[in-house]
Amino acid sequence: MLEYIRNELLGMTDKGEYAAFTSSLIPGCDNIIGIRQPVLKQYAKQLIKENKDFRQLISKPDIYQEETLLRSYIIGMGTAKEKDFKKALKDFNAFIPLVNNWAVNDSFCVEFRVMDMFRDEFLPYIKKCIESFDEYRARVGLIMLLDHYLKVDMHGMKRPRMKKVTLKDIENTDERNCANGLYLDDIFSLVNRDFSDYGYYTQMAAGWLLAECFVTFPKRTWEYLTDTDCLKLDKLSYQKAVRKICESLTPDKEVKLKVKKDLKQM
Repeated sequence: MLEYIRNELLGMTDKGEYAAFTSSLIPGCDNIIGIRQPVLKQYAKQLIKENKDFRQLISKPDIYQEETLLRSYIIGMGTAKEKDFKKALKDFNAFIPLVNNWAVNDSFCVEFRVMDMFRDEFLPYIKKCIESFDEYRARVGLIMLLDHYLKVDMHGMKRPRMKKVTLKDIENTDERNCANGLYLDDIFSLVNRDFSDYGYYTQMAAGWLLAECFVTFPKRTWEYLTDTDCLKLDKLSYQKAVRKICESLTPDKEVKLKVKKDLKQM
């Protein structure tokens, strides 16, 4: 990060115990100076507005966690404004090696909104990430699916998660319950693997992704999770999906009881 930006960041640090609190949430991360994310995002917007060449802003290496987070916001905002797939792909590939914790990972993914404009073009690169056996590279792929591919209906329109999931939503076969997402088959294909050798944070991402699939397309996801002949997902990732489903406020009590009874026996 450019030196003047680093100096600006050092002046934005929270004077309380925010750095210590954040460090407690990110094991092994000891370069946190303590800046709240809304402050970082607002600063990124300011930098994008004031500088035509956003890539020049991130031309130097980072020292602090917040610099890398700021870099992810600048890339996300800059590429969304630019709307150029080839340039965005270069930024995507250049940033991934910098991802060394879940916070940077997930912030980068949610802010990389240019992917919504080029889903088909990015999908092969998402596949490469997930097949890499690298913990955070694979997590990037899985969280990108969650943020930019899951909630898309067959017409390419945004489909929100359901307000409530009942037993009818997973047991009946009417048209509403059998609703499909444009990329849902791709998601099931990419997540259906043994992540045991990838690492904990990949497995957590796989479980989280499937839990979100369940509250968005419950019937299709239930069919996937109960298809023992085709299911290749490792035990920990599967258990995480079940746990996240049960922790969600979207499935009703009867659905959660069925999930605990039927899926925990898988």
